[in-house]
Amino acid sequence: MRVHLASLGCAKNLVDSEKLLARLATAGALVGAPAEQADVVLVNTCGFIDPARQESLAVIGDYLDLKKARPELKLFVLGCLVVRDGAAMRRDLPDVDGFFAIDQHDAIVRACGLVDEETGDTRLLLTPPHTAYLRISDGCDNRCSYCTIPSIRGPFRSRPVDDIVAEARSLAALGVLELNLIGQDTTAYGMDRPGSPGIVRLLERLDEIDGVRWLRLLYAHPARLGDDLIHAYGRIGRLVPYVDLPLQHVSDRILQAMGRRVDRAAIERLLGRLRESVAGMALRTTFIVGFPGETDAEFDELLEFVEETRFDHLGAFAYSPESGTPAAELAGRVGPETVAERLDRLLLAQTQIVLEKNRAREGEVVEVLIDGQSETPGVSIGRLATQAPDVDPVTRVRGRPAPGTFIRARITGSQALDLVASPIR
Repeated sequence: MRVHLASLGCAKNLVDSEKLLARLATAGALVGAPAEQADVVLVNTCGFIDPARQESLAVIGDYLDLKKARPELKLFVLGCLVVRDGAAMRRDLPDVDGFFAIDQHDAIVRACGLVDEETGDTRLLLTPPHTAYLRISDGCDNRCSYCTIPSIRGPFRSRPVDDIVAEARSLAALGVLELNLIGQDTTAYGMDRPGSPGIVRLLERLDEIDGVRWLRLLYAHPARLGDDLIHAYGRIGRLVPYVDLPLQHVSDRILQAMGRRVDRAAIERLLGRLRESVAGMALRTTFIVGFPGETDAEFDELLEFVEETRFDHLGAFAYSPESGTPAAELAGRVGPETVAERLDRLLLAQTQIVLEKNRAREGEVVEVLIDGQSETPGVSIGRLATQAPDVDPVTRVRGRPAPGTFIRARITGSQALDLVASPIR
């Protein structure tokens, strides 16, 4: 049984895919086969916003075309989009052989004609072998007015500390050097378990694991990132000076309409404390452009805030009205041309900021974790502690140091948004 899997969407989806592959391999499947040679193709979908849904449907369509040429091929679709739109998908995609929700890995294994064996937290990494995502929770209780995650992933659920630590130890034993902590809201960790340790204690436990060099915190919520966590950055040795802090907007009116439970003044205080308390802190954020009712003045406020704050990394996307969310019922829909123009202006401003920051770093000596080789001869791809995998620019290193090694290098310039560095021998 040869299996090909396409994993779409976020890092949380990727972890689901890795665990499913481990179960299939344990049951006897040959995983990682090219789609053209596979007996079974699996598509783990994303259903978060409309562009992600369209991407998922397009990928499914590509595999349906392959199935027309190879009628014996089995095509199974799983994940968030099935949870959200399963009835419509079953109606509109009759040639798909099976649809499965997020947590139906056992049923998928059986549908492949294999005998299922529970594998716990065992994973077959789809990342480079020296880096991995560590999911500490699932679901969400924040109920932001634009977001479908609670209806797809369910209520917030923290994993037990000992289970997380055991998985982290297993990953470290396999050679993982970097653990990127993920969850819908990592700063809420433990709040659903009375008496349970919170995120700081979890980080302390993970800091004790031999072999791990970098711990990185992703998906923090600005309403929950308190002084205890800020101070932890200075004393937890492996916790890198980086935080992914999705802010979504800065206008008080829009933040309230989004249900973010934080205002601009609180955001500015938080960012100030992070930068004052943590040396070299890298701040990553995301913003939504074109939320219902967003005026020119409110967008200009956001743009000015970005220009003044000078984030190290920033992502932005156009508001997507999602059925079943309160925001979808709001009046004042912003026209698509206006949204596109605002999005371009915001991303252009951030590009200029990154270029200026990169120029200011020329000559700096840094530690680089090598991820792999570039398509450019004689150039490797690596990252600094202030660059997260998959979402941030990278550091291009001259030479061919081995993947999974740390090297010292001097920044010599930049290429687009990426840094360029030369090893120090």
